[in-house]
Amino acid sequence: MAEGIASVADVDTAISAPLGLRWALMGPHLTFHLAGGVGGVDHFLNQFAAPMASWWESLGNPTLTSELKERLAAGITAETAGRGIAELAAWRDHFLVDLLALRAGRK
Repeated sequence: MAEGIASVADVDTAISAPLGLRWALMGPHLTFHLAGGVGGVDHFLNQFAAPMASWWESLGNPTLTSELKERLAAGITAETAGRGIAELAAWRDHFLVDLLALRAGRK
């Protein structure tokens, strides 16, 4: 907003529409796991870890070590409780449709 790139409404929509709806159902770790496709979080981290590291500079510049990647993957494996990518995506999509209907006043 300060740079004149987005309005207040743009920022609110950017947070509440794409991520906000999904994060009402699952947090960033499971979202990243699904974003990795069939390879899950391992594929996601292999693909996007380097670009994401630059986003973290304002957080004290944490390092995404092999140990941290393993801990993230183990935590996601525990959280998914054996559900595969397709099952998690179907569950998310089912509830997103319901959530969108609620927001539109159709439920």
